[in-house]
Amino acid sequence: MNYISDQQTANSSYISPSSPEEQASAWDRFLWWLAAADPQLMKECGPDRFRYSVIGYTVMATWVFATLAWGYFFSTLFDDMLIILPAAVFFGFVILTIDRGLIAGLNSNGGKNKWVSLSLRLVLALTIGFFISQPVVLMLFEKDINAHMPVVKEKKIIAYTKQLRDENEAELQNARTEINRVRNEQKMKEQEILDLKNAYIRETDGTGGSGKIGEYNIARVKKMAYLKAEENLMAWKRSMQPALDSAFAHEKKTTTAIQSGIAEFEKGLSDGFLTRIETLDDLMLTHPPVKYRYRLVIMLIMMIELMPLLTKLMMPSGLYEEKVRDAIQQKKLAWLNEKAALKEVEKDFYERAAATDRRLQEDMMNEMDAWRRKEAENAFNQWKQNPGKIRQFWEQVKTRLLYFNRN
Repeated sequence: MNYISDQQTANSSYISPSSPEEQASAWDRFLWWLAAADPQLMKECGPDRFRYSVIGYTVMATWVFATLAWGYFFSTLFDDMLIILPAAVFFGFVILTIDRGLIAGLNSNGGKNKWVSLSLRLVLALTIGFFISQPVVLMLFEKDINAHMPVVKEKKIIAYTKQLRDENEAELQNARTEINRVRNEQKMKEQEILDLKNAYIRETDGTGGSGKIGEYNIARVKKMAYLKAEENLMAWKRSMQPALDSAFAHEKKTTTAIQSGIAEFEKGLSDGFLTRIETLDDLMLTHPPVKYRYRLVIMLIMMIELMPLLTKLMMPSGLYEEKVRDAIQQKKLAWLNEKAALKEVEKDFYERAAATDRRLQEDMMNEMDAWRRKEAENAFNQWKQNPGKIRQFWEQVKTRLLYFNRN
């Protein structure tokens, strides 16, 4: 008997989590706030407390997940934690606000446009999930991305180098064409001098056309031609040197500009977010297994973002939704009644005001009529004492005493 008594006492002090009499803790109220639920209505919705607590946990998980993703995103842009942390918390709160808005919209959504509105919410949630997934994927593949990033940078440098060379190809070609032209012309002149020199030597050693050994007339003529050609070559070099120097300077300037542009491009290459995205894309092209795992991670992350919305959709409607609709209906009816009562009050006010104005108008018209009669009688008596033109008298009286005066 004592055992049964103790057991009954223990059972009587136990309160089920679904009991309406259970006092909600601060943590429960926080979870309900995350789930966009009204704590005042939730007090009497025992079975729905646990359901909305689960939804609150899913929203909190998405909130924390989004904050970490944004934190990693900003860490690729900045090195100062005083910038990274506030930015991550702010944008995580933005995602939290959007999730709460999506869930709150499901509480009151209904009618013919229910599925249209639901589809729009799903598209919005998928878009947010896809955007948030990018930093997370980069964080998961960070080691592979860091290892492959030099290859991508080298490709970008090669492509940029080719672009610069293509852009400056015309100027380089012009400079090199001028240099080659001068050099070819110089070679031709030098070859001509060499031929003249050899002809002179052959004339002096007896192998030439004259067959005489020694410097005779023909040999001296060829020697003069050979020396003259050398003088002409020296003069030609002096005249062509400025053009040749200008061509060399232009070639060097263009080459230096290309190298400087390449150096600045290499210096500007960073390990930021866009570079990591490009590295991941190139990594998926060269390593197909990475692409498949990337898609799986993207799907998983998007499911995490959709988790609060899907949880709300999968759970059946309960007492809380009925109370929300009933509260909205009551507020609406109260507002309509108040509006109708206000219209009645305003209508009665204007009717009473109009009646009062009419009475006041009648009283004033009577008083004014008596005064006009008295004034008309006084004016007529004065006119009789000193009669004048009747029309002139009538015009004066009419202008002064009549309501309407048509000229």
